[in-house]
Amino acid sequence: MENEIRGRLMNLLGEKLKRIGIDENELGNRFDLVKSGLVNSLEFVDLVASLEKEYRCEINFESGLEMNDLTTIGGLIRSFKSAING
Repeated sequence: MENEIRGRLMNLLGEKLKRIGIDENELGNRFDLVKSGLVNSLEFVDLVASLEKEYRCEINFESGLEMNDLTTIGGLIRSFKSAING
């Protein structure tokens, strides 16, 4: 499941990554999408909304923000795995 979510996330970020010359394989789980400037806060919300729609779930923003890693690739994947698995 983790690889599937990561793949979908990279697919959604693909054009942006290509434009700035970053290969998706360079992005580890600690890569922060917002702090790095790859996406702004509105784009992050849109990204989450797209994944929520696709996986028919809602992530818990509160718990993700408490962990201070919601905007990282790993944090986002964990949040979606948790939401999907109930």
